Amino acid sequence: MDNIKLANLLFGDVDKTPEYYEKLYPERELKQGARVTRFAPSPTGFLHIGGLFAAFVSKLTAQATDGIFYLRIEDTDKKREVKGGVGEIVRGLTTFGVTPDEGRISDDEETGEYGPYIQSSRREIYRCFAKELTAKGLAYPCFCSEEELARIRLSQENEPVKGYYGKYARCRELSFDEI
Repeated sequence: MDNIKLANLLFGDVDKTPEYYEKLYPERELKQGARVTRFAPSPTGFLHIGGLFAAFVSKLTAQATDGIFYLRIEDTDKKREVKGGVGEIVRGLTTFGVTPDEGRISDDEETGEYGPYIQSSRREIYRCFAKELTAKGLAYPCFCSEEELARIRLSQENEPVKGYYGKYARCRELSFDEI
């Protein structure tokens, strides 16, 4: 398969390289052992106790190591997204003293050098790396329907490892012409 040809077919509009983003987002200059942690909720409802606990542990871990705690919003489930959900999450965290060092600080504001901190706004970055992985033969397009994927999941009911891999990865071996 001509992986570079496939990468250009799928991502022909992508003009940046991973090196561009590595330069744009260099390694943080933190002390040895400092941890960068994040809380990445989906704005599909109110902040719940499990999310608050996860955020609290992440914040304390960053704080204890002189690291950074950031809030990135996973807004890719647009069907279930709640209007004003980001603000509710930020207010809920703030109420319990869990304030991010970077990331979203309201419905429409963020702070920090490593944004955007809204998942859907990072699309350009992800597409760049997807192009690179495709060009190296490490990623490929999948054309399975929801029904086909459901059948695969059902057939794996008694398998110890589940997922789209090996014999189940039907699109992995497609030729360039088939794609």
